[in-house]
Amino acid sequence: MKKLLAVFLSLTMLLTSLASALADGEVRKLPIDLSGGAPLKVKMSADLMVYEDPSIRVERDKVTGSSWKCVYYTAFVTIADASQLRTLPADETFLTRATVPATTLAKRVNAVLATNGDYCTAMDTKKATSYILRQGVVYRDSVQTGLDLLLIDEDGDFHIFQADESLADMDKTMIDGKKVINAFQFGPGLIIDGEKVPDEYVLDYDHSPAFAEPDRINQRMCIGQIDTLHYLVISVAFHGISLDHLRDLALEVAPDLKNLYVLDGGNSTQMVFLGTKINNVQQGNQNIRPITDIVYFASAYFED
Repeated sequence: MKKLLAVFLSLTMLLTSLASALADGEVRKLPIDLSGGAPLKVKMSADLMVYEDPSIRVERDKVTGSSWKCVYYTAFVTIADASQLRTLPADETFLTRATVPATTLAKRVNAVLATNGDYCTAMDTKKATSYILRQGVVYRDSVQTGLDLLLIDEDGDFHIFQADESLADMDKTMIDGKKVINAFQFGPGLIIDGEKVPDEYVLDYDHSPAFAEPDRINQRMCIGQIDTLHYLVISVAFHGISLDHLRDLALEVAPDLKNLYVLDGGNSTQMVFLGTKINNVQQGNQNIRPITDIVYFASAYFED
């Protein structure tokens, strides 16, 4: 009886402490539109590696001198609600040709962590007809032949479809009875449903935009899902890495990865933490390439 009473008192104290911590604010589902997240109360500093509030945790790292002979940046992200995984165009629509640095876009929507997107409005022939569905709205309903498709549903779960899966004929607005909130067509997918995609597919130029050069050493950006509302972002800097090695690097960092998908890379590779670019900083933030869109994670904790 005394043991049960002690457990009860301990739980009561824990709940009281939690209630007190949250008394001045609340976690709210964010609207599925182009608005941003909750205002951030922490400013970026060089030694700040973790941002955390009741709705989100982002832990970042930089690895140098690795066995992969490259510098790479990682961010592990956990969110309270799927609405905190969001996208934003450089202008009012994802069909705009406008370009803006990722840092500017990230600050516009109070992003905790942001990355470049998939170069969705590219004018080159390989990407000119790629599928665009962002924040629940279909902006372009055509499909680019040869490119893998990533669908992110209303629960924040990733679904990767390879280019030979009749993408043009499938319903890309719903998946497993759930609404698709964001879709990307760049790729390829490097890990699908927990399985490594074979080298012969990953390194095939027919499954990547030609400028991505999958078998070459290039700067890279990829985003993956580890578990429910738990994600990994990896950016490889400077001398870069090939896509097959990027896949294996990601599995070394997060062995439980369920899905991993490649976004735009090269000089467009931008990882932004609390409004500051954190990858390739030796090159100087003044040289940030303007881009068409970002993927970002936002806080949903609003203080009263």
